[in-house]
Amino acid sequence: MLSLPLILEAASSIHGAIRRTPLEESPILSELVGVPVWLKLENEQITGSFKARGALFSLLKAKEEGLSHVATCSAGNHGKGVAWAASRLGMTATIFVPSGVDSTKYAGMVGSGADVRKSEFPGYDDTERWAKNESIRLKIPFISAFDDYRVMAANGGTVAMEIFEELPSLEMLVLPVGGGGLSAGAAFFMKEKKPDCQVVVCQHEGSPAFQRSIEAGKPVLEMPAIETLASGLEGGFGRLTFEVLKERYDRIELISEAEIRKAMVWTIENHQLIIEGSSAVTIAACLRPDFDKPRGPIVLVVSGRNVAAATIVQVLHGDRF
Repeated sequence: MLSLPLILEAASSIHGAIRRTPLEESPILSELVGVPVWLKLENEQITGSFKARGALFSLLKAKEEGLSHVATCSAGNHGKGVAWAASRLGMTATIFVPSGVDSTKYAGMVGSGADVRKSEFPGYDDTERWAKNESIRLKIPFISAFDDYRVMAANGGTVAMEIFEELPSLEMLVLPVGGGGLSAGAAFFMKEKKPDCQVVVCQHEGSPAFQRSIEAGKPVLEMPAIETLASGLEGGFGRLTFEVLKERYDRIELISEAEIRKAMVWTIENHQLIIEGSSAVTIAACLRPDFDKPRGPIVLVVSGRNVAAATIVQVLHGDRF
């Protein structure tokens, strides 16, 4: 089960290998919103996203259990983290990815020595179903990109721990949410340490798996595939992550594709930071004129930077990607 001791174990296990990323105030956003706004810059993490945390902790535990070869499915960032962790630990990783995986993420996985296999499907859910069947056929243990307590502890739990240690006065934590590994782990830690801190989760309006899960009262495991800059937020929600997050969030913000593009450009112009679409949803939410803010500090988690240069050019020019 997810617990504070598991989060502490994750933090201890990955210490020294993972960067403690900066927590920086954004004067521009602070002025726009009217309260201090801080950015947790996981785009500066090793492998370019927070996913390196959960990947390393998962593989460390797998190696302790005697495994030398693991499989996973990823839209890109988790796979890049697993490839890096496997190379560091002398393990073998087979990574199944959607057909439309970002070229930068794909190159990062291959460059780390992973066995990367593209599916015939553009969406995450179809690819994951195929990946699980393939891992069974190949007899390779499968590690989920999000629906795993170890992943939640390291991905979300350690990020929230670092934020709380540096800014215990925060009153709102704003997170991107796809399958729930980051948001569930972070919400668990924050609600344990500071129950009155608001947890706001942001997801793509075209693939709102968490909102659909809340409405249904059970996890919606699959969603129709969509074409989006925020590929890390596309697809269904996890069973385990739903049980953790359903009682530990305060609000859901649904973000449009146009808002994601605007936030990516805004971040380049105002912070000179390249971020991927999945990261942009937290900034997009904060840029809304009607964003419902607390009285005290807000922290936005900027989850990653892994995006192809050609995509950035298209976003800046307003072209379809």
